[in-house]
Amino acid sequence: MNARVRPISGTVVAGLHRWIDGHDAHVQAAVWLLLAHEVWPRRADFLRACVHHSPDGGWWIDFRAARTAFDNGAFDTASTTELAVLDLAITLGTDRFRFRAMGPGNARAVATAVAHAVGADR
Repeated sequence: MNARVRPISGTVVAGLHRWIDGHDAHVQAAVWLLLAHEVWPRRADFLRACVHHSPDGGWWIDFRAARTAFDNGAFDTASTTELAVLDLAITLGTDRFRFRAMGPGNARAVATAVAHAVGADR
């Protein structure tokens, strides 16, 4: 296994799931994307840059720190697909497009557009 990638810790995964329980939908979506993709929770550079362990045993992602690290090239050894997934997760996690304030009509239009862009509506 590549030295920069390690097995996903069940403790980290469980802690992130606990963190997003009851959290805003945009943060839930960001964490779900990262966990489903599986690459980023395994990368030591990502964990060091923006995943934190609280004294109470919880885990959380600092999406602003992730954006800073991303923009400064900290993850440039990743593939273009990996970078695209991380970029989207950070965008979701920071609510860059103000999804939580969006009405249902616009939200459906955005979801439909994204589904079309990735070919999911075919």
